[in-house]
Formats: sequence, C-alpha cells, structure tokens
Amino acid sequence: GIKCLSEFKEPTSIIVKHNNPCGVASSKNITIAFEKSYECDSKSAYGGILLLNRKINKKLANIISNYFFEIIVAPDFEKIALDILSLRKKLIILKIGKIKFPNKESRSTLFGEIYQDLNKSKIDRTSLKLITNKKTSNKNLNDLIFSIKVVKHLKSNSIVLCNNSQTVGLSGGQTNRIDSLNIALKRYKLKFKGKKIVCAS
Repeated sequence: GIKCLSEFKEPTSIIVKHNNPCGVASSKNITIAFEKSYECDSKSAYGGILLLNRKINKKLANIISNYFFEIIVAPDFEKIALDILSLRKKLIILKIGKIKFPNKESRSTLFGEIYQDLNKSKIDRTSLKLITNKKTSNKNLNDLIFSIKVVKHLKSNSIVLCNNSQTVGLSGGQTNRIDSLNIALKRYKLKFKGKKIVCAS
C-alpha cells in the first residue's frame, strides 16, 4: 500500500485488504479521494487499512470514523482529527513521513534469501507508446496512467478498471488473467455499470 501510494502526487486514498488494494482514488482534495476509494469496494474495505497522502483534518476524520478500519496511515493529522479517531477502540493510527525505499527487495525461502531490484520505474506519458492508428483522449491517457500505477502493485495476473482516477473494478493473484478480468468486471457492474473505463493488466 505504501509503495503504491508513493506513485501519486495528487491527493490519493488507498484502502488495502490482505496486502492488496481494494479501492484507490485520486481527486482535487483528500476527502473526495477517500470517498471515491471507499465507493470502489465498500464490502472489502471493512476492516482494511486506509492510507492517505495528505493531512487528515476534522471533516475527514468525522467521515472516516463512520467506517471500520484496523489501521489509518497518513503524513499528518490535525489535533482535533486525532481526538476524533482516538475514540475508535483498537484503531491503530500511524503518522508517516517521506519513506525511502531500498534499491532491492527480498523474499525468504527454505533455501535462503532471494533478492531482486525494486521496481522504481516512473510511470507517466513517456512510459506509453501508441501502437494503433486510433487516437485517444487526454482523459483516457490520464486514467490509463492511474491504472498502471495501481496494477503495478497488485499480485500476478492483475486487472485494474478505472474511470476518472478511481478504480471501479480490480483483481489480482488469480491463476489466470481471464478469472481476474471476470472478477474485476463483476465489481465494476455492481456500482459503476455504464461508465466508460480503461483497463490495465
């Protein structure tokens, strides 16, 4: 979740469940970003981890306190916001500064440690190459970049469907991409059917 959040400069909210994002949204302010991320998959968000890249103010704290999260992570909190959130029993509140990620990541195995370079590639318009004759809109390109930033941090065979800097269906960790797509489409149809989407895989 933290690695995914670090991809975004604009106000962004990510809700993580079992080490996978279940709702991601960016917007002009952090309150709208949170509301959009929660709307993505409110069922999976229950008991999840909320990560925000902006300070939590009183208004946002009041909204968040209506939902059940295990952990809330943000760069800062207004004092009144901390007072509001502290009323929730067993809620873990983490204030994080700028995090520097190491150049390598590792996994422990029965046979020892396995290391690989951390994927720190920047995703922007220069990352994309148009290979068809059909042009697309700036909105679609922005949504595609948003989707790629999210899909980069999901598990294998992942799919991200996006509209207006909001995930509207996502899935990962399946044994094949078709199952992942079907799960993402099922979530999309629950609340967002009819909205035009882009897909990243």
